[in-house]
Amino acid sequence: MEDIDWDHLPPTTAPSVPVSVRGFSDPDVARRLGEAVGEAVMTAGSFFDLSTLEGVTVGVDYDDVLASIDQGMEGLKPLSRTDNAEVQGAAKTCQVLRDGKVLSHIALNAGPVYALIEGEDAKPDDLRLAVGIIAHECGHVEINARMEALVPDARLGSKIDDFERAVLFQIADIVWDEYAVCRLTHRLSPRQNEQHAETIVTAVPGARARANAAIRAFRHHGNDYRVIGEAGAELCQPLKLAAYLLGGMDAAGLSWTDFPEARAAIESEGYAPLVDRMHAICGALWDDQDKWSPDKDVLAPLIDIGRDAFRDGGIVFVKDPFGAWRIHVPLTPQTMPE
Repeated sequence: MEDIDWDHLPPTTAPSVPVSVRGFSDPDVARRLGEAVGEAVMTAGSFFDLSTLEGVTVGVDYDDVLASIDQGMEGLKPLSRTDNAEVQGAAKTCQVLRDGKVLSHIALNAGPVYALIEGEDAKPDDLRLAVGIIAHECGHVEINARMEALVPDARLGSKIDDFERAVLFQIADIVWDEYAVCRLTHRLSPRQNEQHAETIVTAVPGARARANAAIRAFRHHGNDYRVIGEAGAELCQPLKLAAYLLGGMDAAGLSWTDFPEARAAIESEGYAPLVDRMHAICGALWDDQDKWSPDKDVLAPLIDIGRDAFRDGGIVFVKDPFGAWRIHVPLTPQTMPE
């Protein structure tokens, strides 16, 4: 962050942001943490457009934080976090409807940002992590607003009738969001690339084996939606995790040669060709953002990436002559029923 002139920042786009703190028995601690988070967000507003930020909620119980946020619209899925053996979510920026306008609300687990009020006891790495988390979520505020304006299927409450597109658009949306946010926020999150590379090394190996296990279970239960959710999550997680790192790499002018262990993990699971295609697509989308418009299906190339990830993992979307979608899950030695 040495290239930032902290004494001459542009005016913040978030001069006043309400911060709610939950779960602390000591009101003074809650007050100080709320003020510290608010100051960090206000500073981030000098780097990102936070004009659509509605508020921030921080809490000891992250699930309680998510449950407390009123999305302002009926029929939406309850907010949830990434929660599996490989990745644990600790922050989220969600869209909310307020007085007919779509805004963003940031949810934070108090643990990772508590270093902001530890004073001299705070470890430098913990402080950098806290600032990086807040910066990342603030980046989502700006990207959310762009997507709401320019990508109709990404708008709050939008419904996609086409089954295959409904599944694959979610993947494309996540990939683009994380790539764009990490590319946007890199100056305030100097350790993000290292952290994201470590996550790839930890979480990507075994993805196909876990997906194959879900497909073997499908041979018994036969539920299309379940196998799409269970196997699909494993098949697409490497793409999502790579998107984080690719955005940060491009922002910092780095390449896979700077992260050989992460690249090896991607290659070991057979994802290198898909990830390299995805990288080129995301870079082109970033460069052409000024050409986006609501009548263009700008994420279509990333939808193709998601389709290929499912196909390579043994799940093929098929449309029958009447226009209805189903899935075909061919038998392979790795997915024979047990």
